[in-house]
Amino acid sequence: MKDPYAKGDRKRQKEEKHQMRAGQKAWRRKHRIASWQRFRKSMADFFANPFVKKQLTLEEQEQQSIRNVRRFYKKDRFAKGDRQRQKEEKKQRNAVIKASRRRHKNVQRQEFRKRLNEFFSNPFSRKQLTPEELSQKRAKERWRLERAKDRRKLLSKVVKNPYRAIFPKKWSAQEVGYVPHQTKKDRKILAKKKRIEMKNNFRFVLATPDLRKKLVFTFLHSLAFYLLSFLLIYVIYQLATIFIARGFHIPVVWYYYRLKFPLYTFSHLYTPSALVTIFGSGPAISLLLALVFLRLFFNNNIYSKNFQLFYLWGIIHGLNMFFGAYIVGFLTRTEFIYTSEWLLMSRIYDVEEIIFTILSLGIMILAGRQLTSMFLVSSGSVTLVIPEYRLFFIICQVLLPWMAGGVIFFVITTPTYYIPFLLKTITPGLLLIPSLFTYNSLRNESIHYSGLIRRNYFRWSIVIVVIALLFFYRVVLNFGLKLNQ
Repeated sequence: MKDPYAKGDRKRQKEEKHQMRAGQKAWRRKHRIASWQRFRKSMADFFANPFVKKQLTLEEQEQQSIRNVRRFYKKDRFAKGDRQRQKEEKKQRNAVIKASRRRHKNVQRQEFRKRLNEFFSNPFSRKQLTPEELSQKRAKERWRLERAKDRRKLLSKVVKNPYRAIFPKKWSAQEVGYVPHQTKKDRKILAKKKRIEMKNNFRFVLATPDLRKKLVFTFLHSLAFYLLSFLLIYVIYQLATIFIARGFHIPVVWYYYRLKFPLYTFSHLYTPSALVTIFGSGPAISLLLALVFLRLFFNNNIYSKNFQLFYLWGIIHGLNMFFGAYIVGFLTRTEFIYTSEWLLMSRIYDVEEIIFTILSLGIMILAGRQLTSMFLVSSGSVTLVIPEYRLFFIICQVLLPWMAGGVIFFVITTPTYYIPFLLKTITPGLLLIPSLFTYNSLRNESIHYSGLIRRNYFRWSIVIVVIALLFFYRVVLNFGLKLNQ
């Protein structure tokens, strides 16, 4: 049934809509006329007197005052004064710094002139030391005397009983706090408690984001320095071999994984002196670099202390490229073994080679025992070396970078796997694995209270540089670089 009022409602709605539109049009027309009149009036006032200020109506004055209030509260009224005060303070600080530098330079210049005049007046007289320099000199002399005394004691122990000097007696029960006469059951209970404590510490590390982040950054930082120092030592090792081979007019092809000598095996250029010098130069340079890095590790320079971990990995790779290279040469009959073979004119697996290999193994293990405290000092965080988290720190900074570095070099040498090179990435374990047994020894137990640990920060730039160097090393030497041709 149709609605009889629907048609009338639609008509009424149309009329209301039409009236509303007519009212809007009339208001717009009126507003345009008023705006046009105001514009004409303002233009007439402007041309009559261009430099007079515009006279605002009451409505415009109210709107202007509202805008001013909003602008005042929106803008910090003290900001300009603060900026001016900061600029003045900065200028004063810079002036003070410049004045202090100027004074310091003047003092240095005067001291230099004074020393120069003293030298020219009497070139053979000794330098007059200040009280501070005298105290430093006396301290160095005392330290040198103590070191000499320790060396004499060690030498007397080695002469008296070599075995006991290398493997000293264990601490007594009273010194280590060990409860004597423990039964086997008590020792099992104590070991179980330690395992439970370690599991709880591991769960706490996993549940703490800050510790997790520190350990991950420790691993990445250590891995970057491991790869960088290995690459540096290995490249210098190869360059030394190439330089010495050039002296004997022996051609070399430099690949990313090894050096090839494209001569006939019984060539007249392969003299005993040439073989001894060529294959002994690289390990000798590596050992010298290890000593240089050892000196840099104990340097007191503030900037140098930021790279203690790099120097430590340099020490490890330098020792590995000497003692580890001899072990690898003994197993594979390549490279460094030729030095002792032709120097002593020994046969394969002769007594001399076995003795030198055993000595190399012993030296690397003993050196690894001493390197544990250096890893703890170069940690860069006191939190990570407290006894509760020290094992996880050793795993992340020492063992995992070694394993990951070996995997990375294995991937880089794809598809050519040179066994001596890969073994040289495994032999650093002789220096690193002892840290698992000495990280919590009595000597290292309170190292986090020693004040030797300096805070260090993670740097992504080192990781990027290492990736770039590995890429270029692999690409540039992929097809071999022919030298000494």
